[in-house]
Amino acid sequence: MRIAVFDVSHWHFPLYLPALRDSGVQVVGISDTASFAGSTVADQLKCKLYGSNEDLLNEDFDFALVLSRHSEMAELAERLITRGIPFLIEKPCGLNLQEVRQLRQLSEKHSVYVSVPFIMRVSDLATRLSAGNGFTPEGFQHLAFRFIVGPVARYERGGCSWMLDKRHAGGGSTLNVGVHFIDLISSLTNSPITQVSAQMQTYRPDVTVEEQAVFTCRNAAGQIGVVETGYLYPSTAEDQRDFAFSISHTASYARGYADQLYIKARNQQPGGATTVEYNTDAFYSVFLRRSWADLATGCLPVAGLREAEHAIAVVEAGYRSAANGGAPEPVDNVFAPV
Repeated sequence: MRIAVFDVSHWHFPLYLPALRDSGVQVVGISDTASFAGSTVADQLKCKLYGSNEDLLNEDFDFALVLSRHSEMAELAERLITRGIPFLIEKPCGLNLQEVRQLRQLSEKHSVYVSVPFIMRVSDLATRLSAGNGFTPEGFQHLAFRFIVGPVARYERGGCSWMLDKRHAGGGSTLNVGVHFIDLISSLTNSPITQVSAQMQTYRPDVTVEEQAVFTCRNAAGQIGVVETGYLYPSTAEDQRDFAFSISHTASYARGYADQLYIKARNQQPGGATTVEYNTDAFYSVFLRRSWADLATGCLPVAGLREAEHAIAVVEAGYRSAANGGAPEPVDNVFAPV
């Protein structure tokens, strides 16, 4: 399979490298509009660094990874769709809901495979919280997730300072990391989120996206979820983020922190803890390989533009709520996610 990678300075690009080095996979070209990591990556993969996305688009390839800045994603994705080229595109897939919705409609019109790496869907946690392990969708009562990643300065150090500018990023911690848990709540409960109340905060005066956010969500089944995100953790290479959760289900109660999942059933018996992989970085290559497998067998993506559209609709409802002092806002759902 011949692969093109657009904009390799994206902070997630290194997480796809294990899959890109698989047997039968050939990266035929990369681009780097940030002019930051391109030369190093080209040397690593022994491939050509193209001078622009336009030049790379003219290359012959079978599958693409779109890792561009959010304000440039939709235009590039549209061109791939009209050419009939399948691809993986990083969330949020565009600058706003309108762009993502138009992409979803276009991809369905042209029957082009597009996957969006909501990697929690292929995580150990999703498996442990699945119906096969007793967590039926209708049994969830309350789901609360906290995911606090490193400060905004890490994007500046990594050549992605545009992530601090709403004009190019579209949003902050919610749009960047919160969407994973918005999607996870919808996936676990098998029900779209329909209403949001949110509060947000920005601390650096030169940053125009939220550095902290708390979303309280209600889905169509009446279940409640809370998603707290932020760019506030003093991250280091060996300790990058604060991830914790608690979940109430009619069958049991689950809590997670560090590398432990504690589950206590409602039968008056002692609970027990098991070790789980919570390092979300580990699942990007898993997701990419799953995308290739689904494409080869004609399956729908485990997560695609429909799921992205729903997640972005929830985020935008939260932005409206925060601007209105936290008042509940309805979610602009065209349909329930698959």
